[in-house]
Amino acid sequence: MDTINIRRITGETLPQCVPGIVHVFRDDPVVPWHRPDECAAWVSRRAGRGFYIAAAYLGDAMVGYSEWIETWDRGRKLLYLGLMQTDCGLRGRGIGGAMLADGAAYAKSIGASALRTMPEDERAHDFYRKYGFITTDTIHTCDCRTIEGRTQETPPIPVTLDAINTHEFVFGLCNSSGRHMFEIANHPPEGHEWLAKTAGISGGYLQFRYHRDADKATALYWSNEAVTGATVEAIIARGRAAGFKEINFIFRAKCRELFTRYSVTQSDTELERSL
Repeated sequence: MDTINIRRITGETLPQCVPGIVHVFRDDPVVPWHRPDECAAWVSRRAGRGFYIAAAYLGDAMVGYSEWIETWDRGRKLLYLGLMQTDCGLRGRGIGGAMLADGAAYAKSIGASALRTMPEDERAHDFYRKYGFITTDTIHTCDCRTIEGRTQETPPIPVTLDAINTHEFVFGLCNSSGRHMFEIANHPPEGHEWLAKTAGISGGYLQFRYHRDADKATALYWSNEAVTGATVEAIIARGRAAGFKEINFIFRAKCRELFTRYSVTQSDTELERSL
């Protein structure tokens, strides 16, 4: 078998890599990396925003792709794997394992203590467990109708990179990385249909991520203060003030008790591998 080589993709090398990325994602209808224009726009933006992006090669053919981002969580530096894909015709040949090994080497070089990811399905869970990942949390989701608030409106507080690196990511865990979600919400390619609206709230940093013209939004909330039912109600009220009829909360298991009045479902599993 040919040796699997891993090469980093940068803004300078991206144009020549786009055809290979599109080919790797040709059977994935969810992630738009199989469409050349969107692939180039997203990967270019992420390369410029500090993502570690790498591709696996067999000879001159790209056969795998991965995106990682440095993230801080409760005082720990982690390397978060937000996206990994192997060529659909070459799975089971060690390509994914080679990309994980490359990610681990990069994580060690920046002083990260662990790798983290949130697999899409149980088959992917089995793959990561094969390489030493263990379950560290479960992620839940809940939709709440907005209500009129009784508290005084707080001016919007800008959400900065420093803020998300020094505060716990409480709500909005579509990806189990506050940095990853910050980048998705605040730095998409130009003209993208998903938007972010910043709101003011006491004790933390709050944004609403929503599709253009939608009346439902996902709450993104970073805070180092104790989160209570009053926090949830305040976010719901801020959502109403921002023009939304429904707020989606995505959170770790420890926040489950804050939503006893609502219908909650488990949506994802967080996995980590210590380095």
